[in-house]
Amino acid sequence: MKKILYISFLLLTVISTRAQVSNLKKALVAIKSGDYPTAKVFLDSAASHPETQEMLETWYYRGYIYRELYKAQEKNNPNSPLREEAVESYKKFFELDTMSEFRSSAEKTLNALAVSYYNDAVVNLTAENYPVAVKNFEKYKATVRIFDPNRTFTDVEKQFHKALASLFAQMYEADRKNNEPYFQKAIDEYSLVLKLDSNDYSANYNLAILYYNEAVNIIKETEYEVDLITLDLIQEKTVDLFKRALPYMQKAYRLNPNKKEPLIGLVGIYYSLNEIDKYEELNQKLEQMKTQE
Repeated sequence: MKKILYISFLLLTVISTRAQVSNLKKALVAIKSGDYPTAKVFLDSAASHPETQEMLETWYYRGYIYRELYKAQEKNNPNSPLREEAVESYKKFFELDTMSEFRSSAEKTLNALAVSYYNDAVVNLTAENYPVAVKNFEKYKATVRIFDPNRTFTDVEKQFHKALASLFAQMYEADRKNNEPYFQKAIDEYSLVLKLDSNDYSANYNLAILYYNEAVNIIKETEYEVDLITLDLIQEKTVDLFKRALPYMQKAYRLNPNKKEPLIGLVGIYYSLNEIDKYEELNQKLEQMKTQE
């Protein structure tokens, strides 16, 4: 009796295994005929069964199907679940793969998915949608690292975080009273860029301008009949802001001494800090530069 039960169990196991492999074959037939929803059903089944979930083909074709469904149904959705499933499938493929015939094609498809994340990051870099942009930018990097774990992103990270800093600065300037947190957010983004590359000209210059403009705006908003105690506090704050701006403007000038903008910035900062000797020296250079234009 036990032997009969054992044989019956073994037979059921074989039938189940064959059924799962058959599901994979049925998925391929559906793919060839363009019936992607049906292929998805078979591949989801294969991906969840122990006998086929360790097969490269399961994850390669599942990634392919989910990418095609994403393109057809959710291409304009920056939070597409179908795209995430496609990426997760290819991630599993690369965990199992040892340079198979599918690898080159999988890399190209996964790279295309990564690019779609990057494009969604760029498109959503707005006041309303910037959290979506940040999320997609991080997914772009994570997706690339699946097939290229040693890839560095310094240049593209600098570009993205400078754009984000500029957005935050614009949001703050548009409504300084209600958008005060975005002043610090802009500082943080420029500081992140400078950690990546301390010699980035635009990050140095724009961070200096951010501090400088804040000081100037505070001065402009100060009422004429303000009491002396308040005036002292305002003066302390603006002096601190000018001092914060100074090293970044100096660095910008050193990086590009032929540009007029950082020189104008330094002239304004030294004048505001009452450092007259330095102000006059640089103002003379500025006038000479103007005559050569």
